[in-house]
Amino acid sequence: MIKYVLSERLRLSVDRNRLYEGIAMKYKAVLFDFDGTFADTGEGLFESVQYAVKALGFEPFDGAALRRFIGPPVYESFKRELPIDDEQADFAVAKYREAYAKDGITKLKIYDGNLELLRELKENGLKTAIASAKPQKFLFRIVANLGLEDYFDYISAPADDKADPSKVTIINNAADALKTEKTAILMVGDRYFDINGANGAGVDSVGVTFGYGSEEELRNAGATYIAHSVSDLKNIIFQV
Repeated sequence: MIKYVLSERLRLSVDRNRLYEGIAMKYKAVLFDFDGTFADTGEGLFESVQYAVKALGFEPFDGAALRRFIGPPVYESFKRELPIDDEQADFAVAKYREAYAKDGITKLKIYDGNLELLRELKENGLKTAIASAKPQKFLFRIVANLGLEDYFDYISAPADDKADPSKVTIINNAADALKTEKTAILMVGDRYFDINGANGAGVDSVGVTFGYGSEEELRNAGATYIAHSVSDLKNIIFQV
């Protein structure tokens, strides 16, 4: 059972008054990637990857290879990191999902400040969504276990492993669901995959360096902004 719930600190840390009331804000909706952006899910993800690699008969990955699994669809990552065919990649994904559903899904830590930021966004009338390549079934479980159903207006993610994992599609689906003009949407992510998706969908983006991508990677992908902390991210969203 995930132990992270809305804490008393979260309940008390944000002033109930709308701190930015009366300010014309550029952004009306914020989309969060999940792995490496909203939460550090590395432990559970990496263990699940190694389980699949072992099932395929390969040697365990080193840390650098494991970090490259954060962001892109897991099928693409297995094909990129291993000399395997499509059938073997499907097998790897199945073993990965097996391990992740059993244990990996519970092994995460929300980055400090993100719960407070979510609360403040809602206090100030902004729409929020998760925009992730992680399958919906896992995100629904995680959000429910964290008690965050009321803090995300929408979860945009592939329905299953056969659905289109394109970040452009994921972002476009979120924009349609939130009924928000793209000029007023901000995508937040920690990998090139998130920034490329934002650029492809025609929305501004923030590359966060507290996840699994480097500042160089995010700048090279064309991030609109760079945030080194959740505090930086808040200032970018509210343009202060």
